[in-house]
Amino acid sequence: MSSEDVFYAMGDGMYWLFQNTLEPIGDLFWQACLIFGFVAFGYWMYRQYKFNKEAENDPNQIK
Repeated sequence: MSSEDVFYAMGDGMYWLFQNTLEPIGDLFWQACLIFGFVAFGYWMYRQYKFNKEAENDPNQIK
């Protein structure tokens, strides 16, 4: 068994994986990633707002 056989087997496996998982999903995966990104960004901004508000009310902050 040569390295060529290993690399062709890996390539065939990746091709099979693509055809049987990514193609049937279609646009659903990237749309879910995009929605998750927006939700995560919104949550991050909400937490940042709360931290900034807490920092403004604390006079013992090092600035």
